[in-house]
Amino acid sequence: MSAVQQKQRENPVNKPAERRLAAIFSADAVDFTRLVAENDVQTVQVMKEHRETIAGLVRQHSGRVVDAVGDNLLAEFASAVDALDCAMEVQAQIGKANAAQADRRLDFRVGINVGELIVDEERIAGDGVNIAARVQALAPAGGIAITGTVLDHVEGRMEIEFDDQGPQELKNVPRPVRVLFINPSAGKTDGVSHSATAVPGFAGRHAIAVMPFDNLSENVEQEYFAQGLSEDLINRLSALRLYPVIARNSTFAYKGNGRDPREIGRLLGAHYLVSGSVRRAGNKIRVGVELVDTHDAHQLWSERYDRELSDIFDLQDEITESIAASLSPVLSHSEIRHAMQRTPQDLDAWDCIHRGIWHLTQGTRDDNIAAKKWARRALELQPQSAAAYTLMAFSHQYDIIYRWSDSQEESTRLAVATAEKAVALDKDDPMALTALGYACNLTGDQDRAITVLERAVELNPSSALGHWALGSALSLAGRPDEGIPMVQKAMRLSPSDPLMHEFLFSLGAAHFVAGRHDQAAEFARASLRDRPNQPGAYRLLASALGHAGDATGATKAVARMMELAPAITKTHLRSFLPAKVADLYISGLRKAGWNG
Repeated sequence: MSAVQQKQRENPVNKPAERRLAAIFSADAVDFTRLVAENDVQTVQVMKEHRETIAGLVRQHSGRVVDAVGDNLLAEFASAVDALDCAMEVQAQIGKANAAQADRRLDFRVGINVGELIVDEERIAGDGVNIAARVQALAPAGGIAITGTVLDHVEGRMEIEFDDQGPQELKNVPRPVRVLFINPSAGKTDGVSHSATAVPGFAGRHAIAVMPFDNLSENVEQEYFAQGLSEDLINRLSALRLYPVIARNSTFAYKGNGRDPREIGRLLGAHYLVSGSVRRAGNKIRVGVELVDTHDAHQLWSERYDRELSDIFDLQDEITESIAASLSPVLSHSEIRHAMQRTPQDLDAWDCIHRGIWHLTQGTRDDNIAAKKWARRALELQPQSAAAYTLMAFSHQYDIIYRWSDSQEESTRLAVATAEKAVALDKDDPMALTALGYACNLTGDQDRAITVLERAVELNPSSALGHWALGSALSLAGRPDEGIPMVQKAMRLSPSDPLMHEFLFSLGAAHFVAGRHDQAAEFARASLRDRPNQPGAYRLLASALGHAGDATGATKAVARMMELAPAITKTHLRSFLPAKVADLYISGLRKAGWNG
């Protein structure tokens, strides 16, 4: 076979087009041509800013930007609810920006249709796309127009107000199409999603929180076992992609405080609460689990499992399958079975991994050393464990972040190498991908970090850590307005996260990269209120105030930064920040009187 024939075989010219049903989102700037004629430079800049905002919100709502040419942006969503919720967020945020700077006002029209697509590589075409574009042109400035098919999908699932325009004749569309204008402010408060407990990207479904299981065993050393079972359940429910799952860092904050489920649900933004207990004695184990509706504290389901410890893996599968069946009766058994395939095959290795995770979350140098020890023990017992390599990668990254290592270069090499190994062993493990993406972020390879982290959040849309890491990578890559929605989603998924100070810092850093120095300083102060004495947050505050012209505040901030981290130098900053971002920090710090 010739090389040409081989290539044709691998990439056949007449490959059948892919067809699928989707929600098509079309956004177009109002009077763009006229505004360009009046002030081309300003209009193009505002257009760029708004397009980045829209792209970030599309990503946040689990959509995909297909095309962005001229003054138009085209995207597709698997869910009409996600598409309309995104459109409402878009108009709310652009409306705020227009109100804040009336001289730079640029409105958009948005049209949404549900129809069949023809997919040609990354592009989409077909009547469904054409109708979305025609409907968008009918929408008022700053408004949203949808077709009757969209209403069929969202009615009863979203709080919306609409003005029915009736059947409309659309150019090059053979049959009249029912068009409705949506009130973008209906069901919204200050741009917050239509439901208090809805997380963008989950088609309006309510969040579920898995509380830390109570350890009823006499031996307090078995606390890690109860914690590990809760964490495993969180990971498995997230992998099932049924509902958004609140991150463990937030749910574990309410361990053992005896609060009413309704209050916990309100604080976490969770509609459903899973709680349980573990009693272990010798080789016997009893696990009790219940599912509660937090709106009225009504118990929806409960079960008790008495097992030999040797059956722990079957027990985990049974618990997860029972909860999944309670939440979504229509879920097929084969889909559940597929989500269960990552069960570790060695009990001792499983124990070691969860012991290591417990130490990793304690946040001390000694505990980080212990996390590595347990990861190594797990690998001795199960050499092909992606989870063990992931644990090892995160522990090396903690060494870099907190400067616990005697050699930053060696820790960086190990962080990348162990994360690469984890992904090689399981390319669809969201935590392994998150570890690799964050390692790439630390080494300055933002392009690869973004690609890897996008895959991580696709596989686990409930990962607060993944969304935060992706947002940070986008910001460092010079795309802050796409990064901000990712960090905001992390905060929504884990509203009580111990890393909230990092989330706030990342929002401030994104605004800093975007040149919004006052907002950068505001988030730096918020991060310091959440956790004082962070040299990085003082670095952000000092540089932002330096650029903003607040010499007094900048001088105080840089002095505090140097008290906490006197070894900070230009070389250090450039070792982990992209050159352009490092230069922004350095120039702001210079204005604050820093000579490092």
